[in-house]
Amino acid sequence: MPEAGSGTAVRPGPGALPASASGAPLAEAVLSVARRDIASFHALPLSHGGSIRNSKIRDVYEALFGQAQLASEVSYSGTMLDSFFRPRGPLRAAQQLAAASFGADSTTFLSAGTSTANRVALGALVPRGGRVLADRSCHQSVHFALGDMNATTEYAPMRRCCASCPRTFADLRQLLDMFALAVAEGVPYDTVVLSAVSYDGVRYDMPALLAALAELHPGVSVLVDEAWGAVHRFHPRLQPLTALEAVRGLRASDPGLPMTVAVTHSAHKSMSALRQGSYLHLMGDGEMQESIAQALFQHHTTSPSWPVLASLDLARLQAEAEGEALLDRSLNLARTLREEIRTDPRLSAYRTLGPDGHLGDPGLLVHDDPTRVLVDIGALGITAADFRRILFDEYALYVARESGDAVVFHVHIGVDEGILLRLLDALRIVQRTYRATTEALAGDVAEHFIIAYPPGIPITVPGERLSDRTRGELDALRTSGVEIYTLRQGRPAAVSPAGGATDTAAPVDTE
Repeated sequence: MPEAGSGTAVRPGPGALPASASGAPLAEAVLSVARRDIASFHALPLSHGGSIRNSKIRDVYEALFGQAQLASEVSYSGTMLDSFFRPRGPLRAAQQLAAASFGADSTTFLSAGTSTANRVALGALVPRGGRVLADRSCHQSVHFALGDMNATTEYAPMRRCCASCPRTFADLRQLLDMFALAVAEGVPYDTVVLSAVSYDGVRYDMPALLAALAELHPGVSVLVDEAWGAVHRFHPRLQPLTALEAVRGLRASDPGLPMTVAVTHSAHKSMSALRQGSYLHLMGDGEMQESIAQALFQHHTTSPSWPVLASLDLARLQAEAEGEALLDRSLNLARTLREEIRTDPRLSAYRTLGPDGHLGDPGLLVHDDPTRVLVDIGALGITAADFRRILFDEYALYVARESGDAVVFHVHIGVDEGILLRLLDALRIVQRTYRATTEALAGDVAEHFIIAYPPGIPITVPGERLSDRTRGELDALRTSGVEIYTLRQGRPAAVSPAGGATDTAAPVDTE
């Protein structure tokens, strides 16, 4: 990687970005070439829509990607735009701005995702055949990369949050004990790998962890996968636990700290970047920066996506200007979701798991991510997988993660007040429709009519014994496309199959 200060940023031509985004040199340069009618004799026949200009399926392309996307998908390099592997122009300027914004010594943009960023970082940090202590919860990219490098890898064990919460994370105390023992035996680990921000809302106490590692072996290198926490840098409540802030604090007390720390961020997971946009930040000297550049050349595609790289530039600019306000909104909306579930009787079938006390033991060295809301839906009487499908098919709401009877709502900066209201309305309807049947099956003797349609014949009538066979039959019907109705005090409640709620009958009041 070139040293800071060498080269100058390319000045954009006509058609520059609006003034509000003029601090994004790479985005500005990509837009500048996209606005020119450049005919390429190199590659990307699709660029500017050239290969589909008279195509019968042109409308489909443009409906999916838009003319602007087609124009910005270019294949220029070197002095025409910039070199990806040895940037001297707008890409280099954008990476320097990102490094300053995140507080890193250097930052590299990648358009092939954080799986590649992890591989690049490990290629630079881990000596061939080196000793590595890894967090067992690391992403698969870490495990595969270490295997390819013939590294001697030991894993810190996992632990569960608590009996009432399904989240798991590394036993960090055990990890530190393993590290200390290796140092005491004279065979310290060369590299430690940590997954510091998890999918389901666990954040590691990076200041405490890095301080402990540095005290035991100051020259260790550390890879911190913060894939889900890139935007945390831009809010005062979230920033203190981040790895880059932790290194900054350590250097303040020991300016000569030899520890090298690489941090990977999936920008598209929490910031306004295109998918596969990733940052690789380094806290290390010029030699290590060059090692990163060499590893990038070995592992990254030689055909990077300039729109993805430009989106990393814009995502950084937005986070600087608006990140704190957007995260304020996210934190407030997540708090509202928890409060509504706690206080609204129409949401009594749901139960939030954390952040109220589940990770309150400082000895665990972990904290809750307050933008994640983990919700137990077991009282609905349907599986978490069915619940996710209902929300997606019937209400156009996507929940990516399930864990046992719980699902995770990620209240990211793209979620606004209107979206949260849609979610709350959907949760209430799902409770009304599904909990009616669940409650009807709660006892040993039926107090309700339970009717499957078709054919409209009661499965149970009041006074009948509810057997396990009856409950199994109803479970099978609910996942097979049959509508199920309960009748309580003469008022019908409709419960659809796993696809969602039907509106063919008025819901029963189950509260």
